[in-house]
Amino acid sequence: MKKLCFGLLAVLMAAALLAGCAPQNAQREQAPAPAAATPVPKDLIEEDTDAMGEKVAPVEAAELRIVSTAPSTTEILFALGLGDSIVGIDISSTYPPETANIEVVGDFNGFDIEKVIGLEPTVVFAGNGLQHEDIARLKEAGVTVVASEATYYDDIAKSITLIGSVVGKEEEAEALCEQIEQVETAVKEKAAAFEYKPSIYYVMGIGEYGNWTSGKGSFINSVLEMAGGVCVTDDTESEWLEYPLEDLVTADPDVLIVSKNIAEDDLLAAVGYSELTAIKDRHYYFIIPDIIERPGPRIIEALQTVQQAIEKYLAEK
Repeated sequence: MKKLCFGLLAVLMAAALLAGCAPQNAQREQAPAPAAATPVPKDLIEEDTDAMGEKVAPVEAAELRIVSTAPSTTEILFALGLGDSIVGIDISSTYPPETANIEVVGDFNGFDIEKVIGLEPTVVFAGNGLQHEDIARLKEAGVTVVASEATYYDDIAKSITLIGSVVGKEEEAEALCEQIEQVETAVKEKAAAFEYKPSIYYVMGIGEYGNWTSGKGSFINSVLEMAGGVCVTDDTESEWLEYPLEDLVTADPDVLIVSKNIAEDDLLAAVGYSELTAIKDRHYYFIIPDIIERPGPRIIEALQTVQQAIEKYLAEK
């Protein structure tokens, strides 16, 4: 199966279609809505338990054969040196480039559970998009399933630690978490010295595709705030939402962080955006969406990129 590059926006729009509230015009990379089913719950990962609250233990096998159903998990596995042990991935797992050689077992229509079982995995790391029904089928077939995808920023290190403990890479996981913590600390210290914290907004989608963005409690908002910004969407009730254009114009954020999936010409031509001070004064900054939209090890790149944008704004202010 050919792999395509879908962003978090495509996931959100597929979910919106499922809920019957998607915009009339589909996003250009939008995937079909998945069949109605119950996804993995978004609980915090705790010590020795996964995101479903299930107790976990190290897998025992002469050869590790891993299936990852979330791009953030795939990136963690590669960062832990387990790329050669991955036998199956979801269609969104496009980084690092070596993922191009791995069998794709699922897309936005769902996962081919028979194909997953046929790969004889030692463990399947379940993302938030894997349905309970699929997990039940895998377990009935004797497959070990661990719900490992982070939902909140504080879960990223927990996800890394959990995965490391399951596959015998505890030291590597600890080192990776320490690396993330070091960057976090440096970013926080620099942000604490800012005399002004600009209002900030993440542009995930625009125009006919819907003004999609991150909301209160999302790991993206955590990144924006940790870097030194004040999120204009922190008064929302959803982690991901279509933000009313009139509310955006009223908020008039100082800084826009924009997904590179959006062309600059499209951004400037989008209805309402020309009214924003950040557009008029060119205080909009592009970011690779995968580093900020995936709760994995590259989140530190997102922290640094956003903070660099804020520093540039403050220098020009």
